[in-house]
Amino acid sequence: MVTYPGDWAVYAFDEMFQLYPNNTLSRDKLSEHGTIGDIHYGDVLIKYGSVLTGKDSIPKIKEEYESLAKTRLQKNDVIVADTAEDETVGKAVQIGDVPFPIVGGLHTVICRPLVATATGYLGYYMNSREYHNQLLPYIAGIKVSSISKTSLRRTEFHIPSSVDEQAAIVDTIERFDTHISNLAALIEKKRAVRDAALEDLVSGRTRLDGHDCAWVRVELGSLASYRKERAVCPQNQYVSTENMRQMFSGIIPYAGTEPTAGTAFFTGDTLIANIRPYLKKVWRADFSGACSADVLVMASNEKVSPNLLYYCLANDNFINYVMNGGVKGIKMPRGDKKYILQYPILIPADIAEQETIADMLTAMDDEIKSLEAERDKMTQIREGVMDDLLTGRKRLKQSP
Repeated sequence: MVTYPGDWAVYAFDEMFQLYPNNTLSRDKLSEHGTIGDIHYGDVLIKYGSVLTGKDSIPKIKEEYESLAKTRLQKNDVIVADTAEDETVGKAVQIGDVPFPIVGGLHTVICRPLVATATGYLGYYMNSREYHNQLLPYIAGIKVSSISKTSLRRTEFHIPSSVDEQAAIVDTIERFDTHISNLAALIEKKRAVRDAALEDLVSGRTRLDGHDCAWVRVELGSLASYRKERAVCPQNQYVSTENMRQMFSGIIPYAGTEPTAGTAFFTGDTLIANIRPYLKKVWRADFSGACSADVLVMASNEKVSPNLLYYCLANDNFINYVMNGGVKGIKMPRGDKKYILQYPILIPADIAEQETIADMLTAMDDEIKSLEAERDKMTQIREGVMDDLLTGRKRLKQSP
């Protein structure tokens, strides 16, 4: 139970907002071109943060449907997504500085403030844990979650009476958002560089100084084989298709410690998720454990560096090879193990050159992982700061 500061104001939903009609045009009536933006509920849930600005990518209504657009939005209006696949329903975005007219789209609730607030404050507040917890008892549906206007009207708002304090809170949170956004952009840039280097180095288009030996084209089966032995391990050393991440991102270990049986794997092995929709997951094991039957364990032999083998498989060429010719089954499609072992790989015959290539790519991955760890840490700190500032547990000093 949160105890808000005594000098903060309390508003019922209908005291804070007036509701307006939304626009119900579907995605096929939107495009990248046009004069009126349309804020679709899916973009509120996934693409946008708490405040919408002209820097965001906003779909436009096709010219032939512009006459159907309802209720041009104003700065500080709040758009709430009333439908989602989970409890993210109720996510909101507040309108900031957008240089063209926009409307609220399909499955949104348009809320126009009746109370003066700092731009962005209501967006952050309505996405906070404390406010969203008010919605949880009213979420309806099984396969699809929804929240009604009637239920929204049962919520209340505890906010600073001072607009200046609201603005200071927004400024603090936005500083975190800017830093996290800059880290995300840097990570994507580093990934692009790594992907280009991977393509050049693994294909042999770029040769490293001091290495001039021949390259050979061989089938995967001549470099590695599937592990078949069984092992029992704690759950935090157990790997399944669900807790493997995408290529280069490792795994999210299970928290449990109960022993679990599966196919054994060892440090340096390459693990491949082998069932749709997880076929793009490839992981280089940095510990030993066990994995589910839907994960293939590739153990390298003396002809290939284990690390280079991983990079030969953790790329789109291998994934496309499996997807385009090696998937069998209808209900639970899997990669064909025999077909996978026929995958053609071009590698240096010299193990030393193999290891040098792998070391270069690993150094790039390590830099990306370090940036990802910093981003994740800053995201956690941001969440704590939001909780403290939006509940008044911590107050910002006001200028005299």
